[in-house]
Amino acid sequence: MIILDFETNTLNPYDVIEAAAVKIKIQDNELVVVDKFHRYYLSRYPVNYYAFQVHRLTPELILEHRNKSEEKYASYFKEDEDFVEFCKDAKTLVAHNISFELARVEGLASFENHICTMKENKHIVKALNKNGRIKNPKLDETCIFYNIDFDDESYHSATYDVSKTYEILKCMHREKKIHLFDKLSVK
Repeated sequence: MIILDFETNTLNPYDVIEAAAVKIKIQDNELVVVDKFHRYYLSRYPVNYYAFQVHRLTPELILEHRNKSEEKYASYFKEDEDFVEFCKDAKTLVAHNISFELARVEGLASFENHICTMKENKHIVKALNKNGRIKNPKLDETCIFYNIDFDDESYHSATYDVSKTYEILKCMHREKKIHLFDKLSVK
């Protein structure tokens, strides 16, 4: 099972500028992290102002992060064979807004099972939109519901969002809001 989060520059396929993932397994009825993946990538497109307002990643900052890394890897997400290898044996993908992540991995990785912590929590969290109707809860709204500490300054860092999605999944599993054994074949 993999929990995944991307930060992107545009909605173009594979335009991922930060990818974070953790591989987890269920051991003694607890979720345990067994491997991690985190990388920064370049975009082939000009900086999207609206995306930048969310994640604050400039090309210069991405290059700085890449230069600090001791490992060398592909400049562009679509060309990173290590990401494909990381996902290879996982049967289940977990993400807070899974349709967003699935649109970016299409053709690179596939998963038999999908768990969207946003959609799974829609009628549990009962977050309301401006018209007073129940909406899909944002990551911070879901964390608040489960009493998970949340730092607005760290929000929209792929590693932070993966860690919060992991905590949400653990709460859902512990509080039996999701029956992982019934929902999937865990790997």
